[in-house]
Amino acid sequence: MLRRPKHPAPEGFLQLLREGMEKRKISLNQLAERAGISPAFLSRILNKQRGLPSNKAILSLARVLDLQPAERLLIEAGRMPEDLKPMLSQPHMPELLRAAGKLSENERQQLLNTMQGLALRQHNRKQA
Repeated sequence: MLRRPKHPAPEGFLQLLREGMEKRKISLNQLAERAGISPAFLSRILNKQRGLPSNKAILSLARVLDLQPAERLLIEAGRMPEDLKPMLSQPHMPELLRAAGKLSENERQQLLNTMQGLALRQHNRKQA
């Protein structure tokens, strides 16, 4: 008899996987094969009989399902993308994220465009 894991995959993670499979019309076996994991393992994750796979496997699943951004599946798993950890410890970053969360989608896009423009200018200054 299989025991339930102490920490099964979060519901948001499972829902995002299922929605991605349905949207892409991809079977569990196809997803597992393309992501490089065992179909049995993926089935157990989806049925809450196993915990989460590695971050590498999660990002591979996101890539196969073409989730944008791929880190979204990692975040739904309750994990932090490694490249974001240093940035989140910078002063005002949590404050900035909370404020951005209160914006509309259009306003967040404008903010993203502005930030990308600032980053590009900073990069160009360093190159000069």
